[in-house]
Amino acid sequence: MKVLFFAQRFPYPMDTGGKIRTGKLLEYLRQVFDVTLISNIESPKDDPYVSQVGKLCSEFYSVPWKEVKKYSLAFYLRVLRRMFSRYPISVITDFSPDLKRTLHEVLAKGGYDLLICDFLQPSINCVDVRNIPTLLFQHNVEAVIPRRHYETAGNPVSKIFWWFQWRQMVRYEGQACHRFRTIVTVSEHDKQLLQRDYSAQNVHAIPTGVDTQHFAPRSEPECENTLIFTGSMDWLPNEDAILWFAKDILWRIKRHIPGVTLTVVGRNPSAYLKGKLALYPEVHVEGWVDDVRPYISRHAVYIIPLRIGGGTRIKAYEALAMGKPMVSTAVGVEGLPLTNGRHLLIADQEEAFAQAVVTLLTDKELRRRLGQAARAFVTEHCSWDRAGEEFARICRRTVQV
Repeated sequence: MKVLFFAQRFPYPMDTGGKIRTGKLLEYLRQVFDVTLISNIESPKDDPYVSQVGKLCSEFYSVPWKEVKKYSLAFYLRVLRRMFSRYPISVITDFSPDLKRTLHEVLAKGGYDLLICDFLQPSINCVDVRNIPTLLFQHNVEAVIPRRHYETAGNPVSKIFWWFQWRQMVRYEGQACHRFRTIVTVSEHDKQLLQRDYSAQNVHAIPTGVDTQHFAPRSEPECENTLIFTGSMDWLPNEDAILWFAKDILWRIKRHIPGVTLTVVGRNPSAYLKGKLALYPEVHVEGWVDDVRPYISRHAVYIIPLRIGGGTRIKAYEALAMGKPMVSTAVGVEGLPLTNGRHLLIADQEEAFAQAVVTLLTDKELRRRLGQAARAFVTEHCSWDRAGEEFARICRRTVQV
């Protein structure tokens, strides 16, 4: 079967949850299908990784692209211009005449059995694709993200902004769900949301995967009273999570454990975030690192204080695969079949989250027990091969309908 995989973002380096999921599934699909990949390339940043693309596809079409730096003047001017579009800002931002033209030129060559669009936002480039089965890979239920921004916004201007983005995304996402022949989600929870909110048909869920050999318990000595968070810090829900933790939760923990510290690991923390966190000497912003495993291993507790977001958190499974005890909000592990009190501790309110962290930091046996149960669960249920097999099965079924 010949598959055209359309992605706005180049999958390398696999340093975000979405790029990890896309890259790992492409690695599997490359083994069973004839895969052509179309994506943007940002030079010189992506140049060192282009030589690796043969692991993901047999043919690659790249489109030059330049990302606008978040929180720059150009970023805010672009947001202002696009506020009046009928599309959500995140969708219109992914529209590219060059990318769309390349997509249609490749399709015109013929011979493809299936078009896969990676993420909802770049599907704006696919609206007039005809005469080929189409599959939308939904890493998130996207309308959930602006809705949660709206619900947690602290001032009226932000609330108005996010309300409009939420309503626009509901309209666009609902239309997209009926434009594609098949939709793939990353959890049963997301599948049910699309079916309930948009009456979406032919929706399938695949499991979340993790490389359990790469992410495994390590022998580094663990530092007492230390917390760790990993994630792309240029993703607004992660930024919101850490600011909420620092402002409203950390001081509650310090009442019981004055020496507690938090290390934040992840790419592209903004100047705004670093400025805010400078007020909290207990919080250290590490930024991007080559390998997160030593950081996860030597900290006592992994935290996911997410209030906003959708989909599933690959970073959660990576930490659990390493046997790391975890405290998360329900949003932080949404869609993952984990049990509170067995695999991790779940808490949504500030005081409850702080108390859960204190409980784990002061109970080494509980940390050991949760870590072992989490590792066992991930090892048994969460391989990338399993996710890839299910994704490939759905691809075949889409073509046969």
